[in-house]
Amino acid sequence: MMGLAQMLRVLRGRALLFTTIVLVVVTGVAVISFLSPKKYVAELALVVDLQGSDPMKEQALAPMLVPTHLSTQTEIIRSRNVALKVIEKMGLATNPEVVASFRDSGTDTDLNSWLVDNLLRNVDAKTARSSNIIRISYSSSDPVQSAAMTNAFADAYIQTSLELKVDPARRQVTWYEQQVSQLREELVAAQVRLSKYQSDHGVLGVDAARMDVENARLQEISNQLVSVQAQMFDANARSQQITSSEELDSLPDLMKNPTIQSLKSELARAETRFAEVSERYGVNHPQYIATNAEVAALKSKLNVEIGVTRGSLRQSAETARRQVGAVQKALEEQKDRIIALKRQQDELVVLTRDIESARTAYDAALAQANKTKLESRVDRTNVAILNPATPPLLPASPRIMLNLAVGLFAGIALAIGLILTLEVCNRRLRSAEDLADFTDLPVLAELPALPAAARRHRQREVRRQLKLQPGVAPAN
Repeated sequence: MMGLAQMLRVLRGRALLFTTIVLVVVTGVAVISFLSPKKYVAELALVVDLQGSDPMKEQALAPMLVPTHLSTQTEIIRSRNVALKVIEKMGLATNPEVVASFRDSGTDTDLNSWLVDNLLRNVDAKTARSSNIIRISYSSSDPVQSAAMTNAFADAYIQTSLELKVDPARRQVTWYEQQVSQLREELVAAQVRLSKYQSDHGVLGVDAARMDVENARLQEISNQLVSVQAQMFDANARSQQITSSEELDSLPDLMKNPTIQSLKSELARAETRFAEVSERYGVNHPQYIATNAEVAALKSKLNVEIGVTRGSLRQSAETARRQVGAVQKALEEQKDRIIALKRQQDELVVLTRDIESARTAYDAALAQANKTKLESRVDRTNVAILNPATPPLLPASPRIMLNLAVGLFAGIALAIGLILTLEVCNRRLRSAEDLADFTDLPVLAELPALPAAARRHRQREVRRQLKLQPGVAPAN
């Protein structure tokens, strides 16, 4: 393996070949650079607002989604849809020069597809790191055209982004209008059902106060029923006592009757007089007969009055029973009234809730429909042109100085590689170290460098002496 010193001696020994290769490569690169067509690249800067400050109050984009969003926007810029808008905006499909170039290309595709491929091949979009700026560039042989195409791509991208935002809203407007119309019909139908029910049953609405009044009336009738039932039980008991009891004197109703008590007092006095008269006179005596008739009359009156009292008690018991029946009937009617009222209120509540539900759905759909209509009318996006493209003053390619520098390094590398390859294929002795390494013989002495004429004579002699040794080439 060659060392660095040996490589330097090889290169010095083949300096002419080294120089020639380097000059040829650099000259070729220079010729190619000067003959290559110039390419001008115009650049435009777009700023994307990610804070959600648009008229529809969109939320700001999450920081982790910003790179994905910007990458998506660069893909949109390089999309076929944007390219077609550029073709239409610039009128490329009707440009005679473009049409002639298309025909000369001999491609099998249509004109628009050929133009799209060419435009997308020359356009580029990239994002700046840690920013929301997108840079659009377009390369062309004409600086004015490169700037015009760059601006056209920016305008087409803004239009496309607006369409991507507005078109879905426009498609949804029709659907929301249908839903709003249907929900409006459902709301009207629910209101009609409520009005019809109120008209059929004579109710105006759910009235909690009316229910309270009816419940209070029910409680009042219940209390009244308890009272008349107590009266009925008392009247029945008194009527049964005066009918079945033999000791009438002890009955409270008879004892409290002043007429009966008065008749009983008169009867007692009459009986006392009758006893006195019967002791004095015989049965045929007029006073005996009169006193006896008086006693009989008083007893008859007393029996009649007791009968009247019994009839009154029976009438009171019957009246009490009729009152209980009437109150019970009123109680049942009041219960039925409350149940019917509760049923009406429940039905009204259901119908009212149906209206509220239909109104809520209608209001929500109407609000969303109005919002969608506003979104469909939005005429601006969150993208703005920061720096428009201007015709570049210098071409972006070819870069002559850079190409010459690259050609120089490439020529040097090629020359070194070629010379080393030739040296390996045809090894020459260039120093005492080469002789010692090649022949494994010790070097006894090394003569100083000779003049050029003497050195050439020496080289000829060395060639003659060593030409028979295989694998050894004479030194230059």
